[in-house]
Amino acid sequence: MLRKIIEKNKAFGWKDATGANGDVMWSGLDIPWEDTYLAKEIRLNRIPGMKMLAHKKMTGYYLNKFREFYPDEFDFYPKTFLLPEELDQFKEFKSKHPDRLFIAKPTSGSQGDGIILVKKLSDLSLYSNEMVVQEYVDKPLLLEDKKFDLRLYILISNVKPVIAFLNEEGLARFCTEPYQPPTQENLKNVYMHLTNYSLNKLSPNYKYTEECIEINDGSKRSLTSLWKSVEKAGYSKEEILTNITSVVQKLVFALEPVIQFNYNVAFEGKDDGKCFHVLGVDILIDQDLKPWLLEINANPSFDIGHEDLTDPKAKEIISPVDQFVKEKVVEDSILVSRKSIAKQLQTESYRTFTQVYNGQDHDFHDMNLFKDILFIFEKLSGVRFKTHLTSSKFVKLATVRGMTNEHIIKANYDIIYQKAVKLSDDNQMNFPSFIKAIEDITILLNKGRFTFENKKEFIENTIQIIKSGL
Repeated sequence: MLRKIIEKNKAFGWKDATGANGDVMWSGLDIPWEDTYLAKEIRLNRIPGMKMLAHKKMTGYYLNKFREFYPDEFDFYPKTFLLPEELDQFKEFKSKHPDRLFIAKPTSGSQGDGIILVKKLSDLSLYSNEMVVQEYVDKPLLLEDKKFDLRLYILISNVKPVIAFLNEEGLARFCTEPYQPPTQENLKNVYMHLTNYSLNKLSPNYKYTEECIEINDGSKRSLTSLWKSVEKAGYSKEEILTNITSVVQKLVFALEPVIQFNYNVAFEGKDDGKCFHVLGVDILIDQDLKPWLLEINANPSFDIGHEDLTDPKAKEIISPVDQFVKEKVVEDSILVSRKSIAKQLQTESYRTFTQVYNGQDHDFHDMNLFKDILFIFEKLSGVRFKTHLTSSKFVKLATVRGMTNEHIIKANYDIIYQKAVKLSDDNQMNFPSFIKAIEDITILLNKGRFTFENKKEFIENTIQIIKSGL
């Protein structure tokens, strides 16, 4: 598709280049950390660490934490458990709510592979323990009696400051069988309950369309077409878009500190990297027009091919719907990201993108707990930013005035470190395990006074003690 875009813009000076001879490098694959130095010479379409951050398990961890401390603002993400770490919590929740239905996704899965609906714990017995288990939204908004979700595209056009744009185009992916509330009889009917295109394209009921603008019955549609169907059915497009924009702003706010931290690691705290990134975000709308964030994809597909799976002799053709949507996203993301930071900040909208976040105009200043924790993590890391903390750097916290008392001494910090690193995949203290360590320190510091109801206030107090002493 890139070659099509280049050919289309030849008159404006677009051309293929090799090496660092161009000014934009578009990679279809994740770029290794060691190769991000290229962003000092040429603009890259990959922000370091984004693949890890958008991993199902990592996304679940961060959004669960934000919802724990800011439940009123971060209520757009279905209740989620990370297995095996939170298996006991999941069992406890299921025992209290036996009728609740969950979707279980393998943490490393893609394109719908291995997704199952979970009604009872025994449904998980034959599957991998490495799962993200997410509560099923059982009252989705329906069109033509079918469930659907949206693939939206967020452009992170700059990192310092984080500037984000939402594309007006996207894809609506429809189930291929009419929706019915889940029962034991229809629970395994993936064409009714799962909106994944990679699953539904296998259905004999899959409907291919070449219509990009007007109302149609395709199983994959452009947003331009979808909004017309939404309004014809009597729903408010503007209300849905306003709700979606709010979710995207909070999502970017939650990701912002970690995006900037990974950037600091890659470029050693300097601002000489030129990176942008297009995220694919999957949203489900319920009957109350509330958007639910299902998943983030750091490497959304920009494939524009369509294969007719009902005819084994048929050749793959170009899907006009995919081309219509994805060409706009790719072309306009390049144009926006090539603007200077000052012009990006001043750009409310450009072609198909609308600015939704710039780290300055949004009233999230009372939700800076995780930014403060990351600030401490970076300070302990030292001048050369690292993705992990060693034990010796971590126990420096014990030297801060006010961080030891009769309940917690320096030796406790070693124990807390060893306990926290067991949560990470590589037995090192990364940022998520550091958050857990800060929570454990706070509980010990306030032994006899600590309450989980006021956990956030206690942790905020711990953070202030550390920040004033470092």
